Amino acid sequence: MNFGIIAEYNPFHKGHFYHICKSKEITESENCVVVMSGNFVQRGDPAILNKHTRTKFALLNGASIVLELPVPFATGSADIFAYGAINLLNKTNIIDFLCFGGETDDIEIFEKISEILTNEPAEFQNLLKNELSKGISYPKARHNALSLYMCMTGQSVRDKDISFLKMPNNILAIEYMKALKNENSSIKPKIIKRNGDSFHQTEILSEKPSATAIRNSVEKLSLSKNSYEYNYIKENIKRVIPENIYDIFFKEIREYPKTENYLLILDYLLRIKTKEEISKVLDITEGLENRIFKYRDIKTINEFLNSVKTKRYTLTKIRHALLHIILDIKKTDVLSYKKTGLPYIRVLGFRKDKLSLLKELSKKASVPVITNIKAAEKTLSPSALFLLNKEKQASDLYYMTTTKKINTDYTNPIVIV
Repeated sequence: MNFGIIAEYNPFHKGHFYHICKSKEITESENCVVVMSGNFVQRGDPAILNKHTRTKFALLNGASIVLELPVPFATGSADIFAYGAINLLNKTNIIDFLCFGGETDDIEIFEKISEILTNEPAEFQNLLKNELSKGISYPKARHNALSLYMCMTGQSVRDKDISFLKMPNNILAIEYMKALKNENSSIKPKIIKRNGDSFHQTEILSEKPSATAIRNSVEKLSLSKNSYEYNYIKENIKRVIPENIYDIFFKEIREYPKTENYLLILDYLLRIKTKEEISKVLDITEGLENRIFKYRDIKTINEFLNSVKTKRYTLTKIRHALLHIILDIKKTDVLSYKKTGLPYIRVLGFRKDKLSLLKELSKKASVPVITNIKAAEKTLSPSALFLLNKEKQASDLYYMTTTKKINTDYTNPIVIV
């Protein structure tokens, strides 16, 4: 039996280790296949550590194989992110369970809500249209419509059962359930209740903090002005990451790309692209291109985000949109693959003792399995080559604002531990 996990590991910490261990326990399986974001992640930022390092951390702490979620899906909204990851796992033809985290392990409420959102009854659609007409964001409108619909149909007291949908982990859990239904997947969902600090916690409070808290601590570490402060922050980080990754972790975070590093690139693109060209970019909807053009004389990316933000356009949506402008990811880049499915499976790394699992994947997968890019390029379809080139461009951009060499998708070999 094999189970899948969808993750970013941005960065890998003890909460992730717990998730892998708990998944092995409830599925009674030792084979863990991780679908992981590449060098850019779903919140609209470059990852704090590159994909090869994060792959190694996962393999050292319980993962059997790590597969790459292509960048248009890894950086997309929750539904796009979930579709790409589930489609990829389905195409492996070796996954029995999907194990994902949530704020509750009550799978019935996830089943109930995902059923409504998958089928979208007429009453729900009308409620959603009415909420959207108020000029609020789509996530908030959907939440309100869902709450009203469940109340009207006697499935809950208003907001009682679905207030937890405001939590990112639960939003993704619902999208995973929807994607499994839409794909008619035989993969069985298993929810593991998150064990640790709040997803939104910005400070390290326990040994199982939020990834946000760790990233904030890394930022403080880079800005620390004396050895006492530096050592205090470093020791606090060491409390929450596995001991077997200490040395690599602190070496790699000495230099990492930040969203602000792409200011000049974004400024240039907004000056040379027309409003029509911007409107074709993924996540540019409902006239967002107009506000982007209005405030395109930017001084900092944070200032730009706060200027463009409205009730309708959330910071998350704008971050996605800006990243997709930088990466040149268009709506059609996602829509075409949503019709045909992902055209390849790329292996970022595997454990030596799981070589038999890699062989099983290569044999049973319904699309080509890539372990060597140069070799794969000679045989891949045009559709697959287009997506793979997007990945290579994203990796080059990731390193462009650092002192490290680009072209890493060619120079960094598959990770084996």
